[in-house]
Amino acid sequence: MPHQDRTQDRAGGTAPATIGRSITIHGEVTGDEDLLIQGRVEGSVELRQQSITVGQDGRVTAAITGRIIIVEGQVEGDLKAEEQVVLKASAKVQGDIASPRVVLEDGANFSGGVDMGTPLSKKASVAASSPAQTKKPTEVTGSDSDPKRDGQTKQEFGS
Repeated sequence: MPHQDRTQDRAGGTAPATIGRSITIHGEVTGDEDLLIQGRVEGSVELRQQSITVGQDGRVTAAITGRIIIVEGQVEGDLKAEEQVVLKASAKVQGDIASPRVVLEDGANFSGGVDMGTPLSKKASVAASSPAQTKKPTEVTGSDSDPKRDGQTKQEFGS
């Protein structure tokens, strides 16, 4: 009976390309199809319009760029996704995440920063279409419940 991979795409299409458990890649991984990493990758993984899954046996020391990134294994490097990053309960990630949607399942181990701002592809078009605006500093004041302190803890933030 042939092995059926549980990581087939949602539409029931073909299974993703796979870097098997015994494979180690040093360098740049690029392509135009979904990818499942069960082995080791050191360098960079860039599949901008594809889904990238780091399986439970996957060990990645690389920046990963894709449309959707799912991590079940270990990643040391930044994750940049156009749509979503999902860290499963078994994930261990050390690096920054940039994606409009981020899911951290209970049990996921994550160390880094998260940027859920405008998707990477839309930032350039938004910046080009909107006039430059200066940022007004945010003002933090003391509690309204203590009139003696009001205004004494004023701080300014901004750039």
